[in-house]
Parts: sequence; structure tokens; C-alpha cells
Amino acid sequence: MPKKQLSPHEAFLNNISDARLLVGYAKAFSNNRHRKMRQELRFRVGNALKIPAGTRAKMDCLESNDLFVVMKPSGSLTRNQFSDLQPLLRQSVVVACAAFETYLADKAMEFVGSNLRSGNIPNRMKEINLTVGHWAAIEEYDRRGWGIRRIIEEHLREQSSAAPNNIGLVLSTIGVKSWATKVDSVRGVSKNTTVNQMQEIAERRNLIAHGADKKARGSRQINAKLEEVQAEIAIIEEVADAIEKVLGQPQ
Repeated sequence: MPKKQLSPHEAFLNNISDARLLVGYAKAFSNNRHRKMRQELRFRVGNALKIPAGTRAKMDCLESNDLFVVMKPSGSLTRNQFSDLQPLLRQSVVVACAAFETYLADKAMEFVGSNLRSGNIPNRMKEINLTVGHWAAIEEYDRRGWGIRRIIEEHLREQSSAAPNNIGLVLSTIGVKSWATKVDSVRGVSKNTTVNQMQEIAERRNLIAHGADKKARGSRQINAKLEEVQAEIAIIEEVADAIEKVLGQPQ
């Protein structure tokens, strides 16, 4: 039996769960232990794990509210490698933004067919430029409409981003006006809240992508960063949920 294709929002929920998982790893591997393993603990754990007595002095561990991790003498990891968990947090922001970008383009594509059939094509869609290559590609389709849809999809995916200007471009292409006001209303937040929040998240994502995030934000404590990233992921989820409600289902 063929697997049911996920809706854009269902796929988004799957994808953004990866971002939450990365944050969960960062939280779980945050080391609360300041000292190395005591001799008594090395003896007891070493016995349990059948580690040779002569190598137990090289054992170490880290401990958080979720995990107690033992580093074996023969292993390649040390506790120092868990002192900076920012790579996990930074990548969780990238993953969350990618999930949103994919959702936005997928959701917009659901409305392209009805836009084209209506005869009242949104101005932003009319303004999509076609190259000679696009024209040639359209001619290869038995039904030109499918070729045009492919060109529109290419445009939407190129424009799709967590940045509010890009969100507006994508949604206006399918005829949605004042998207931010509508999303603010659904979220129950004050005017321009969504725009300001998504702009900050998009800028942070760009800093990460260009390798400057660690340097720019390295002075903050890891716990504050973890909570900050959790909040950013929650905002992205809220905005996607609100867009889903604003757009509804295509007719």
C-alpha cells in the first residue's frame, strides 16, 4: 500500500522535530560535573563495565540532569569535547529555518493551481520572469500548465526564507495580502511582532551560515543560549501554524 503523502504542515512538523532533537542533545550533554571521576566511582563503574583495572585511571565521565556518560580509556572522546555544545544549538536554528522555508514554499504551491485556473492571476505571479530556457522547458510538457507550474515552483523555492520580506514575497505571489498583520492576529501578539521576531531569527541563521555566529555571540552563557534557541524554534512553529490557519486549504 503506497505511503500517504504528508501535507506541507505535517512535513514541517516532522522536519522541525529534528531541530528540537538537536536542542535536546545539547541539553542532555551539558556537563554539571566539575571534577573528574573519584577513584571509588571508577572502581565501581569499571567493574560493572569490565574495564581492566590498569586502565581505569584514564576513565572519565560527564553528568547532566538527563545522562551519566562514561568515557572509556580506549575511547577517543574526552570531557573537554563536551564543554562547548554550541555546534548543536547553532545547527538546530539552521534546521528549524530550513523546515520553515520548505513549508512556506510547499504551502504556497498548493494554491498555484487555483490561481492559474481562476483567470485572476495575482500581480506578483504575473511578474515572474521567464527565460528562453524556461520557455523551452514549458514546450516539452504535453500540458503547458504543468510547465508553468514548474517555473512558478522554482521561483517560490528560490524566494522562500525565514526573513519576513521573503515570506511576504512568497505569499503575495499567491495573492495573500497583509500576511504579517493576519499572522500577528492569529498568534495574539502586537503589531509587527512576527516581522521583528522572524527578522532576528533570519539574521541569526545567516550569521551561523557564514560562520560568524560563534564569534559574535560567544560571550553568552550556554544555558541562556539554549533557552534562546528553544524560544526561537517555538516562534518558528507558531508562525508556521498561524500561516496554516490564515491560508487554510486550497479550493
